[in-house]
Amino acid sequence: MRLTHQRARIRPVADVDATMPAVNLLSQSQFDRLAARRLRQRFLAAAFVLVLLVGLGWGAQHVRVSQQEKLVEVEQAQSQRLTAQTELLAPVRTFVNGVALQERTVAATMAGEVWVSDVLAGVRDALPVGARLTTLAVAVTGAAVPGAAPATDGAACPGPDPFNTRVVVGCVQLSGTATSRAEVGELVIALGHSGLFVEPFISTTTTADSEAVTFSGSVGLSEKAYSGRYGDPTVPTAPGGPAAAPAAGETDAATQADGGGQP
Repeated sequence: MRLTHQRARIRPVADVDATMPAVNLLSQSQFDRLAARRLRQRFLAAAFVLVLLVGLGWGAQHVRVSQQEKLVEVEQAQSQRLTAQTELLAPVRTFVNGVALQERTVAATMAGEVWVSDVLAGVRDALPVGARLTTLAVAVTGAAVPGAAPATDGAACPGPDPFNTRVVVGCVQLSGTATSRAEVGELVIALGHSGLFVEPFISTTTTADSEAVTFSGSVGLSEKAYSGRYGDPTVPTAPGGPAAAPAAGETDAATQADGGGQP
């Protein structure tokens, strides 16, 4: 009974520690030194991380610079090789430029070419059954010019209306005979309806002792008479003339542009 009572009076250790007062044996200066030490450690850790990041960035940048330097060396080598090839092809470029210049010159010179065979066939188709041509002369101006009033010097192509002229590119002087003046009128109407001719004009009609009628006159050629084999003469040329030499970098483009006018 007595032992049991003594055990009941013993307190737990936790209760004893909770009631014990806390005593700080370190001075305030010691705590300050510990705080400063912790700050120094943090600064050192941060400086180490910063140095590590700077080193990694510098290394990555150095690798990138090395790669770019290698690419530059490759491009420089390729540029030198292409430059050498270009120098070897310089005579070819000169030849191509000369051919392009000749091509433009020929196109400019022959742009006003007219199919004389089509002119002759058109006049023949317009002739009535009883009419016959005795002379026919074709004069090509080489460029579209407005039709002029009747003139005696033969330089222009006379038209029936001197105040309402049309564009002509040539003049056909013709003369012949017909069985009547009506056939001469049919010839004028047929030439007027043809798209190849403009402003048909019969200047004289004479009759002799026979019933035959002798006539003479002219008819202008429209722009449809151009052959178009070497270019379109109705398109205005660039300043400097079509025979201007192309630049070195424009040789291919000029050759392709002019190649469409080949016969």
